[in-house]
Amino acid sequence: MADKLDKVLSDYFTGVIDTNIKLRKLELKLNFDRTPDENIGGGRKQNDYNNPVESAMIRELQDEELQAWIWQKQVIEMWYNITVKPQRTILYERYGRKKSWLAISLIVHADERTCREWRDRFKDGISGWLSDTPERVHRFYSINHP
Repeated sequence: MADKLDKVLSDYFTGVIDTNIKLRKLELKLNFDRTPDENIGGGRKQNDYNNPVESAMIRELQDEELQAWIWQKQVIEMWYNITVKPQRTILYERYGRKKSWLAISLIVHADERTCREWRDRFKDGISGWLSDTPERVHRFYSINHP
């Protein structure tokens, strides 16, 4: 049975998350609301400064959808980098190349059940991090997790 984590992992390994991040950044860069100058009284605006780089960074940091994709990518990369090679192979073959459990077990020379257990351990590890918002996780887990 597929769940939300399977969808997120599939998006990560097929490159959908990277594409979504790039597209969202491009959207924010090109489609931002410019407030019209309502200065009718003749004279110049006094406290106006134009910092396009800072404005773009602020828009990206305040966009919740973009930050959620970046958070998902960072968490999966962190956990993926600390797993051993057979488990990496299982995750890539299952979610990136959409292979069956039988084909995966033949590739890594392990039982199908063992492959599923390794996948489940990986999903258990990332589920605690992805089930909550990045702000709460940083606030509560920063003491315990360096």
